[in-house]
Amino acid sequence: MSERPPSFGAHVAALAGLAILLVASIGIARLHLGAFNVFAGPAIAALKASIVLFFFMRLRRSGPASRFALAFGVIWIAIMVALTLGDVLLRTPVIVS
Repeated sequence: MSERPPSFGAHVAALAGLAILLVASIGIARLHLGAFNVFAGPAIAALKASIVLFFFMRLRRSGPASRFALAFGVIWIAIMVALTLGDVLLRTPVIVS
């Protein structure tokens, strides 16, 4: 493989992006924004994971097996989240008197 590694500027940009997202996740955790915290935390984590996947792991230029593994992982996580939400949302409250 004769790929050129990413330039120094690209590494600095990725580091800056991850640092900004780190500060954003700390800020969101310290603020009490109600239900927005539940969505903001995982969204920031997904952005950080996408930077790592596409920049450091070079997933954009990888083969079909790596892309299949990523797609399978994302689908599996979606199934697990859907089943967990279904369990939590469909429970009946227990009233103890």
